[in-house]
Amino acid sequence: MKYYFINHGFMGSNIENWFPWFKENIDNEENLCIIPQYPIDKEHHFYSDWKKVLDAYNNFEMINEESIIIGHSTGSSFSMKYLLENKIKVDKLVLVSGFNNYYAENEDDFHKKVNQTFYLENEELVKVKDYANEIICIYGDNDPYITQEALHNLVEVLDANEVIIHNGGHLNKAAGYTKFEEILKII
Repeated sequence: MKYYFINHGFMGSNIENWFPWFKENIDNEENLCIIPQYPIDKEHHFYSDWKKVLDAYNNFEMINEESIIIGHSTGSSFSMKYLLENKIKVDKLVLVSGFNNYYAENEDDFHKKVNQTFYLENEELVKVKDYANEIICIYGDNDPYITQEALHNLVEVLDANEVIIHNGGHLNKAAGYTKFEEILKII
């Protein structure tokens, strides 16, 4: 059985965006897509709390060299940190609208406090490439939340394959992404 994990982003949900559509198109006798729901309440919206959720799957060795991890937005930062911290190698790491160590100009203190628990220092970030056979960064050329510089910087640091979606926005429901045909072709 090949496992696919989708890690949602800040204040996100496992039933939003293109996630349910992806699961419907992946699940079969050979593949299983798991979309954990991470805590999003203000007391538990931190890396350490999200880690506990994913640890439950890791305890059953569902995250392994054949797995594909997909992180969306902050879920990308979480995915990278989790693999590095736990020294788990996966087949593919797909970072959708992913970034690291980036704070938006209008970001409030709560946002900053939460996000910094997910971030890696740049000298740690470069090591992430040792934990995936392939890293793919997918992002829109007009993301309203993350600068193009921050999105492209992640590609550079990770020496990842880059896929830029014209008018893709943040590749979420607000940008029209309740389906995501491109990601099926990519993986």
